[in-house]
Amino acid sequence: MANRLKFDADTHTYLLGGKPLISVTQLLRKHGLAPDYGGVDEAVLERKAARGTLIHREIEAWIKTGEDGFTTELAGFQALAKQYAFTCMRSETRVHNDIIAGTADLMCGAKMPDGRKIRLLADIKTTARIHTEYARWQLSVYEYLSGRTFDELAVIHLGEQARLITVPRVKREEVEKLIECERNGRIYTPPLAELSTALLEAALQAERAIRSAETVRKIAEERARLVRAQLLQEMERHGVTGFENDSMKITYVAPTTRTSIDTAKLRADNPDLCAEYTKATPVAASVRITLR
Repeated sequence: MANRLKFDADTHTYLLGGKPLISVTQLLRKHGLAPDYGGVDEAVLERKAARGTLIHREIEAWIKTGEDGFTTELAGFQALAKQYAFTCMRSETRVHNDIIAGTADLMCGAKMPDGRKIRLLADIKTTARIHTEYARWQLSVYEYLSGRTFDELAVIHLGEQARLITVPRVKREEVEKLIECERNGRIYTPPLAELSTALLEAALQAERAIRSAETVRKIAEERARLVRAQLLQEMERHGVTGFENDSMKITYVAPTTRTSIDTAKLRADNPDLCAEYTKATPVAASVRITLR
């Protein structure tokens, strides 16, 4: 069946036995899982898309034939390929089922900084900003359609500095739920959207209260800093070392020298010793909320 899949580059259309398939990009956009570029000028988007296509073609040619190109992005990719010891690189691999198709930018072996040798599935991005949630959905759907299991999913970001950024995969059951929604003509609802409105509103109000309190605290701390500086100056000028009344006690603390360990230098000069005295502390699961 794989050899029946055809791709029309001009219309970016996938056909399976003459039947049009929805692309992974279209799928994620349709179900609200892709970034919205509606506010960006179309001419700008077209220029960036053309540039991105050129870079992808240069990388594909280099992987498959060794042919060099001229873009700085290709040079950045080559540097990452060396840094992570990419092996058995497969570029622009088409994956599909009976309703969805896509093209995975890179499948390869890699060696991570911690020494692990892994199977890597990566998508190459040339945008200024990485939309992590979109990338993890895109790569997770590619992995599902490929029928393979990879050790890591990652974005290869070819911006001002070439970087390999690993992203957490979406749970398989959620990918399957998305595909079933598409198959049955329903819009997928992410798990977070199923949280109660009351709970989300309570979280919003709590975070706003914290932000408001932090603003008040910062103002109070700055005022206290200025007053303490004045107190220090006056106590030194008059030779006063202490003051106490019914409301508070003030103690003058003479200047001294604090001794500490330069952990960065210790780690660099004696990594084995540093490792011997390093301990791992379990950190409980938590929720991070960012107000917009």
